[in-house]
Amino acid sequence: MKRVFLFILFAGFGLTACNNDNPASKIKDENVKEAQQKLSEMKKFPKMEFEYTEVDFGTHDEGAILDTVFKFTNTGEVPLVISNVKTSCGCTTPYWPKKPIKPGESDVIKVKFNTNHKTGNQVKTITIHTNTKNLTEQIKIKAYINPKSKKDKEKLQKVNNILKNKIDLKQINKK
Repeated sequence: MKRVFLFILFAGFGLTACNNDNPASKIKDENVKEAQQKLSEMKKFPKMEFEYTEVDFGTHDEGAILDTVFKFTNTGEVPLVISNVKTSCGCTTPYWPKKPIKPGESDVIKVKFNTNHKTGNQVKTITIHTNTKNLTEQIKIKAYINPKSKKDKEKLQKVNNILKNKIDLKQINKK
């Protein structure tokens, strides 16, 4: 008896769940247009166009604070959002706009480089996390930093000579 009752119950559920409504008839034209518009917007990206992507500060003494500005324009079709900016070294500090940059608008990324405890050739990369097609953009700063002390200058000169193949590695340990 129990089995017959369960069979009738499940058959009833099956019949009520299988109504013959056409699912396509439930789709509204305005929803289709809205979905198409959103899909076309998803294919649009902002584009960061920089005046220049690399700055060479030249030669400076250790301890100098060097700063520069990278100007860019959003040449894309939708607002540009910079979510984060990371540097390759803690000695470099970036400052960036927190608000969206509309298409056609320009703004700047400021970069400050503290040369304390940095000597010789220095190249720092700044990675910008954005909503552009590539998701990141990169800019660079370069400088040659002269050390403060005479001892550090001599060590740096030896390293530079090694790099230029003027002396061998045994000479670096000589006093």
